[in-house]
Amino acid sequence: MKKIFNNLFSSVPAGPQILLLIFALGFPVAFIGHSTNAFSLFSWIGLSPALVLKGQLWRMLSYGLVAGGPVDWAVSLFWLVTLVSVIGRNWSGLEFWLYCLIAIFAGALPIVLFKSAMSFYVVGGAAMIFALLVAWDWFYQRERLILLGVGEISVRQAAMLVGIINSIILFFCNGWFMMLAMWCGGAAGALYLIIRSKLLMGKSAQQIRSERVARLEL
Repeated sequence: MKKIFNNLFSSVPAGPQILLLIFALGFPVAFIGHSTNAFSLFSWIGLSPALVLKGQLWRMLSYGLVAGGPVDWAVSLFWLVTLVSVIGRNWSGLEFWLYCLIAIFAGALPIVLFKSAMSFYVVGGAAMIFALLVAWDWFYQRERLILLGVGEISVRQAAMLVGIINSIILFFCNGWFMMLAMWCGGAAGALYLIIRSKLLMGKSAQQIRSERVARLEL
């Protein structure tokens, strides 16, 4: 755990650290507001299809930055800290935020489109975590690690195991539709990484061609 925090603050850009801080403080602030009857954070930022359709589009992003309960907060925060410390260095702070917000938006889209009559607020970072698990597999799938209680496994196996556990929790706590909606965050993350890879390969090929032309001119 000490190594995780050293990696987090020594080599990870400020962007991922800020996102992690927002998520870490979100539920405690919401809990304090609810307990004191001072305010309701969930009613301000939670995903409500009816309110989104009335123009409050920010809810399709803000809902994913706060946990829905103490257990969700503890588990999600643990995986966010772990994943951010590992993959946060692979992007600039701006691109990391872009990736996470795309995943959060993708998780909200099915809810807004198909559950417009929903009467409660949806919050939670599951869509973002699924996307980060996809990114973990994308960048480090061939590396191996020791998972407590399991032993030595590959990063791909670990990402799949965590994804399955999170899916089971979502299924029994929120139902199959919410589980599928949050999977959309992971799917959006995978699509982003594929497009990003294609663009980077295109730029590399173009750079190589430019270098060859320069050598020919010389």
